Amino acid sequence: MKSTSSRKFLPLTALVAFASVAPAAELTLQEQIDALKARLQELDSKVRPLQRAETTAGDKGFILASPDAANSLRVRGLIQADSRWFFDKSIENDAIVLRRARIGLEGKFGKTTDYQVTGEFAGSTATILDANVTLNYSPEVQLKFGRFKTPVGLEQLQSDPALLFAERSVVSQLLPNRDLGVQVGGDLFDARVSYAVGVFNGTTDGGNNTSQTDTNDGKSLAARVTFQPWVKDKESLLSGLTFGLGGSYGLEDANGALATGFKTDGQQTFYSYRTAGATGTTTAVTSNGKVWRLTPQVSYYRGSFGFIGEYVTSSSDIKAVNTTTSTSVVNSTQTVNLKNHAWQIQASYVLTGEEAGYKGVTPANDFDRAAGTWGAFEVVGRLSSIKFDDQAFAGASANFQIVDPAKFARSADTFGIGLNWYLSKVARLSFDYEYTRFQQAAGASAPAATSVISKPERALLTRFSLNF
Repeated sequence: MKSTSSRKFLPLTALVAFASVAPAAELTLQEQIDALKARLQELDSKVRPLQRAETTAGDKGFILASPDAANSLRVRGLIQADSRWFFDKSIENDAIVLRRARIGLEGKFGKTTDYQVTGEFAGSTATILDANVTLNYSPEVQLKFGRFKTPVGLEQLQSDPALLFAERSVVSQLLPNRDLGVQVGGDLFDARVSYAVGVFNGTTDGGNNTSQTDTNDGKSLAARVTFQPWVKDKESLLSGLTFGLGGSYGLEDANGALATGFKTDGQQTFYSYRTAGATGTTTAVTSNGKVWRLTPQVSYYRGSFGFIGEYVTSSSDIKAVNTTTSTSVVNSTQTVNLKNHAWQIQASYVLTGEEAGYKGVTPANDFDRAAGTWGAFEVVGRLSSIKFDDQAFAGASANFQIVDPAKFARSADTFGIGLNWYLSKVARLSFDYEYTRFQQAAGASAPAATSVISKPERALLTRFSLNF
C-alpha cells in the first residue's frame, strides 16, 4: 500500500518541482538574450571602423569618406578653355588659351574642421591659390586661416564657374582677391545677417598674394556684412534680395606693390603705373601710406531672373621716385593720394525655366541628343565703368607722370551681352560679345595706332568650362 501511494504522488511532486523551477529558467534565458545583444553591439562598434571607406564619384567630385561621414576627402577640378577674337585686326591678339586648370582637395575632420587646398596649373608656373583650414565652432562663429579670398567684393567672392561672363568686371580689379590671413565669420539671426572680418598681409587691387612672406610690416583689415531680411519668407517678392557692404583698410610702407596692370574683358592692358620713362630716366611707383577700399553691393534673385550690382572706391597713398642720369644725378620724389572709382550692374535670365542663383544654374535635364534634352540656356547682360584719378597723369614733365597718358586710358566704359549653355551640372559653353570704350586724360597726345586705347575694343569671347 505504501509503495502504491508513493507511485501516485510522484507525478504530482514532479509537476510542483517543474512549476517552481520554470520562472527561474525563463529569467535566465532573457538574461542570456540581453547579454547576446550587448555582445553584438560591442562587436559592431569594433568592426565598423574597420569597414571599407565609402567612395563616390559625380558632379561634386571624387569623394572618399568614412562610414559615418565624419571624415572626408574630395578631389575637385576646374578646366576652362577660352578663345578671344578681336574685330580690330590692327591688334593681333586673337588667341586660344587655357584660362584655368585647377586641381583641389577639400574635406573635413569630424564636425569642427574643414580644409581646402587648390593648385593652379594654367600659367607658366604652378601656384597654390587656396590653402586654408576652417574651425566650425557654431553657425555663428567660424574661424578661418591660411590663404583664401579676402571678404570684400561681391563678384570677386563669386566662384569662377558661377560667373555670368568669362571675365569679372572692372570693379573687381579695384578690390583685393586672395591673401594670407585669419578671419572670423558666420551667420546671425537665422541667416538673415552674415559677416566676415579678418586681418591679412595686404595685396594690390585685384591681386592674389601668392608670396609666403609679407614685403612690409603693414597689415590690412578687411570686412564684409550682408543682410537678407526676407530670406525666410519664400512667398515674398523680396526673399531673394541681399544687400551688403565690404571694405578694407591697411598701411603699406615704401615696399608696397601696386597693381601690375588693369585689363579689358579681352585681357589687354589699358592702364598701368609707370616703371620707365625716357632714355636715362627711371620712375619707381609704390604704395606708401594708407590704402582703403569701400564697396556697397546688392543682389537679387527671383525665379529665372538674377541681378547683381556694386560700386567701389579705392584709395592709395602713392610714392613715385624719378632718377635722371646724364652728366649729373637728380632725384625727384612726389607723393600723392589717388582715388579710383568703378561700378557695374549685371542681369541674367534662364530661358529654360531653371532658377538663377549666385552659385550658378543647375539644368533640370542634361544635354542628351538621343533623349531630346538640351540642358539650360541663360542670357546675360552687363554695364560697367572705371575712372582713374586725374593726378596719376599730372606732372612737371612726362618723366614725372605716374601713368603715361599717351599709352593708357583715364577711364573705360564697357558693355557686354552673352549666352550661357549649361550642358550639365559640370559642363558649360559661354559666348560673350564685349565692347569697351576708352577716354584719355585731358591734353594727352594721341596714342599709337597699334595701342589698345587707340580705338574701342570689340571682342568675341568663348569658353568651355568643366567643373567638378
